[in-house]
Amino acid sequence: MFGKKKKQENEICVRLGEHEVYRGTLTDLPLKEEIILEKSEEFFNDPNPCFIHRSAVRVRLLAELEEAAGRGEWELWEKYMGVAVDSVDFG
Repeated sequence: MFGKKKKQENEICVRLGEHEVYRGTLTDLPLKEEIILEKSEEFFNDPNPCFIHRSAVRVRLLAELEEAAGRGEWELWEKYMGVAVDSVDFG
């Protein structure tokens, strides 16, 4: 009635060895605040990002993380989340 229903996003599971570090949607993945601010400054020259810039930064960082996971590279995951990671299941 009020618009399209959102497509349900798949759940991901981020792990370090046998330990589950995060389970939830990619969109809700917790990213370090300092990284969001740093990238907002880099991408938009905005040290105090509004919701729109903050969201745009998150979208770009999440895309980078997906690409890195596809290559089996986990350094960005650790940098952006602040925790060590060695596998991601995109469900």
